[in-house]
Order: sequence, then C-alpha cells, then structure tokens
Amino acid sequence: RVLVAQSSRFASLPVLYRALTTMIGVSSPRTGTSTGADVIVADGDDLKKRLAAKVAGLARGKERFVVALSGGSMPKLLAGLLDEDVDWTAWDVFFADERCVPPDDADANVKACREHLFDKIRGEGPRIHALDATLAPAAAAEAYAAELKTCGGRFDLALLGMGPDGHTASLFPGHDAYAKPTGAVAVAVLDSPKPPAERVTFTQATLMVSRAVCFVATGAAKVPVLREILARGDDGALAYASPAPAYPAAQVRAADGKATWFLDSAAGAGL
Repeated sequence: RVLVAQSSRFASLPVLYRALTTMIGVSSPRTGTSTGADVIVADGDDLKKRLAAKVAGLARGKERFVVALSGGSMPKLLAGLLDEDVDWTAWDVFFADERCVPPDDADANVKACREHLFDKIRGEGPRIHALDATLAPAAAAEAYAAELKTCGGRFDLALLGMGPDGHTASLFPGHDAYAKPTGAVAVAVLDSPKPPAERVTFTQATLMVSRAVCFVATGAAKVPVLREILARGDDGALAYASPAPAYPAAQVRAADGKATWFLDSAAGAGL
C-alpha cells in the first residue's frame, strides 16, 4: 500500500525537542553501550542481522510503528528484516528525506526500499507514505508534514544514514535547511549539494523527537567525521565529543538523547 501525501492547509507544524545537556559514553570500540549510546561494529550478514534485530525489537508489540527510513546503502541492509518476525500491518513508513522525482525514478528512496524490502514481503505490507513529487517542493514538504501529523506527529524510529561530510537525511552542514531552523516539520531543499538538487527533508527538530534514532555508516570515507563525532575519553571509552561538532549527524539524537550507531569494520576501524 503506497499512500501519497497530498497538499493541505497544514503549514509548518512547530516541534519542540529536548535540549541535549549531557554527553553520552560508550564502553567498547566494538560493541559499546552506556546510558545514551550504543556503537555496534559488524560486517556483511552480521551487520544486516544486528540492524534487523534492533529494528524488529523496537517495532514488536506496537499497534502502530511510525518509522522514517533513508536511502543510500540502507535499503539493502534492511532486507534482513525479511528474516524477522515483523507485523508489517502496524508499520507506517515515511522517508527521512526524499528526492523530488517520480516514485519509480532510480534516485527515489521509495523505489530502493520497495525493491530491496517491501516488494519481497509475503502477505500484507506496511503503509508506505510516499512524497507527492507532482507538487512543487515547498507544497510537497507541507503535505508530508501534514501526513506525519495524521500518524501521531512523531517517529517511533528514525533510521538514518550519514555522508562523508556528516550530513544526514538532506540536512547538510552549513545549508539553510539545517543551519537556519524555522520550526517546520519538513522543508524543501532546492539546492542540495548532492544531486538531484530538489528534495524534501524532515528537519532536525522533527527527527529529535523520535522515540529512537539509529544511524548506519559504512566505508572508510566516514572515518574522519566519525572520529570527530565519537571521541575517546581519558578512560579510553568512546563518547560523543564535547562540544559536539556541527555536523548534522552529530546533533540528531532521539528525544531521550540516545542514539545507536551501526558501523562496518571500515568505518569503525578509525575509532
């Protein structure tokens, strides 16, 4: 089932999010946990299984599970959910960001997620809330924000990636959509540093009221930024660097200040 958000009278919906006042430690460079962070380093099928187990566990038992997914390498990793016991009928799927292209375009995140995951589900699948790319970007962002409001206004899980520049969703360092917050739930990006230029992204404020946030970062190209986001304290344990660097991926955490990082060995080696 694919639901396309339609334009409405909902303007930007202010979202209040909890200020982050503590830095979070991680106890081990391979699988570390603390009161606020969890860093998991694995490869191949093991990484896929660990991610799937985490996501399935968060969804288990919920009558409604509202999730924001990402593109990039994420859809292939999410295929691990096909081996989990998942009640897909409880899921409402949004995209943390989406390109303003038709849903069958090779650049569309919804297309990648359908091909690698949703089209392979046996039985009834989730409700997929696709961006209406027939609208102008600003109108599409407004409609997407309104669509999220009909599902409770916040995500149970924001499952995000990170680029080598530290961006997440379509929140790029120094870009207005990130650097000049307006209180909007979702915004149009007309000049993305990465093609295609026109996108819609949920804002930092929206992502930071998610009940859970997970990041997936793979490849050696992510090491320089990860070294700035996750630093070792005097005791040798990993923690969020303090003060946190200005990268969007360093700032976005769940409403309780927590985040889980899934890294492959290439990305985690530098830590």
